[in-house]
Amino acid sequence: MNDFRGHLTELSERRFTGVLRIEGSPAGVMHLREGLIAGIVTPGAPGPESLLLKSGRITEREWSVAFAAGAAEERVAEELTATAGVGAAELEVVTVSALYDAAFTLALNRPERWQAEPGAVNLPLPVRPGVHPRDLLRENRRRLSELSGRWGSPQQLVMHRVTGRAAPSGVANPRFRDILMHANGRHTPRDIAFLIGRGTFAVVTDIVSMTARGLLDGRPAPAPTGPAGAAGAAIRTPARETPAQGGGAPAAVPPVPLPPAALPRRRPGNNRPTN
Repeated sequence: MNDFRGHLTELSERRFTGVLRIEGSPAGVMHLREGLIAGIVTPGAPGPESLLLKSGRITEREWSVAFAAGAAEERVAEELTATAGVGAAELEVVTVSALYDAAFTLALNRPERWQAEPGAVNLPLPVRPGVHPRDLLRENRRRLSELSGRWGSPQQLVMHRVTGRAAPSGVANPRFRDILMHANGRHTPRDIAFLIGRGTFAVVTDIVSMTARGLLDGRPAPAPTGPAGAAGAAIRTPARETPAQGGGAPAAVPPVPLPPAALPRRRPGNNRPTN
């Protein structure tokens, strides 16, 4: 992965404009403008359009009208504000969040090959002016480290088929209810993210918390098949997130504060979304 990071950093330093095509599982296309990343398209994570549509924020018709009127000049955001009532700040949250989420899914596996192609960049909902690659790489490291510490292998976690242990109607948290509606043993976190219109990383972190609370089935770690330490990358059932009682040891994994909104918020003054 280091060679890829080095190439991406080099493109940024050269203020490259064009696309960086990435082959792997998943594949993806990074769109760079003047060295900043304006968007990432990958089947591993929902894009801005999917987040808006699947969350119910806009209708298919509203998207079609805005796209037809503004796609050629990158004015889809302005059209959505005028015709669908989606505010500029809300669209910024959606586009930035989708960008970081796509970068996270691409970071799960080593890219097989990549190729830079210079040219004009045109995206329906670009991040403006863009995000510096070092910020994406730093956030990827944080997210992968968080998941590794709370669960195990992030790569295996996103392939985990989720099975519910509770009825959605009996769960107060609306985000947890949405996940339980699709936790039928056939859907992965990525599948659920696309179905409910949320980011893959946001869904994954909720799945970890729900498993610790007993709302979802955990998966036992498989027996090690390689040298010592190989099992450290295996999926494990996280410790329950319950407070210590009677002076006993505290829970191994403390509860994670849960945001009230389905879409993550952006901290003022930067282009990094909160989760």
